[in-house]
Amino acid sequence: MKGRPDCPRCQGQGLIFDPDPQKPVLVCGCTADVAPDAETLGLPARYREADFARFWKWWNNVQACHARALLDRVADLEDLLARPVDEVGDLEGRDDLVKLLAALKRRPEHGIRPAGADSLFQWASNGKHKFRHGWELWWIHGPAQSGRSTLAAAALRAWTERTGKGGRFVSVRTLSQAIKDAYYDVRSFQNQAFQSVRDLVEPLQDPPLLVLDDWDRMDSDLRVAAALAQLLDHRYSEELPTILTSAGPPEALDRRENHPLARLEDGSLLERLRGAERVEMVPALKPWIERMERG
Repeated sequence: MKGRPDCPRCQGQGLIFDPDPQKPVLVCGCTADVAPDAETLGLPARYREADFARFWKWWNNVQACHARALLDRVADLEDLLARPVDEVGDLEGRDDLVKLLAALKRRPEHGIRPAGADSLFQWASNGKHKFRHGWELWWIHGPAQSGRSTLAAAALRAWTERTGKGGRFVSVRTLSQAIKDAYYDVRSFQNQAFQSVRDLVEPLQDPPLLVLDDWDRMDSDLRVAAALAQLLDHRYSEELPTILTSAGPPEALDRRENHPLARLEDGSLLERLRGAERVEMVPALKPWIERMERG
């Protein structure tokens, strides 16, 4: 635990020790003003230096060879918006496209950044975003090595620094195995601490912000799905912000045969997941250009 370096009471230790050894150690009030460090957040070593500035730089380098071709199509999208509605039909998400093109006029890189990432940045860094379905739930999806976990870690760091509150970054794959081991799986016997499912899940229920990384890598065991569904139900009830990362969008869960969440037959949970704010790890202009080309 860390306190403010200039705090006269704890000298930055975050703890106040009474001269009387019989009296308890107290947590200094200045700790509320210090954002948790990477280790406290549970960030793996790979993501401990993640922040939005580093992420934007990395992403721009990755997309450099495609950026010019995408920006050259902006005029076509503006023409699409200018055409009569009875000619182009009802353009779903028209307002989002208008906002994107307006942002592009200020800074062209907005068209190259991942679709929805600017909204995630504004929410995490400035507290500015209107959630369509009430719950502060984000779904970041994209293929392997697309940067989705790094972006989630950057959002976690920015949010905790802005609010001064804590958070946790959790691998769903690792958590799934731990839950299975809690049932004394004869194939592993890894639960040497004799932890129950409650011991594993309860600490994740109330962190001010929780990142569940690789949600799609949840184990197929129905008991694992039930525990994770209960975790999300609790956070939904308490209105606690949550970020999930996955290879595909929430709708992909419905399409996967025998997926454990589908087997739970929890329509409310699936509906909440489908209502999450989306970040897709492709340049923001790309989905619009592809839609335009499909007609």
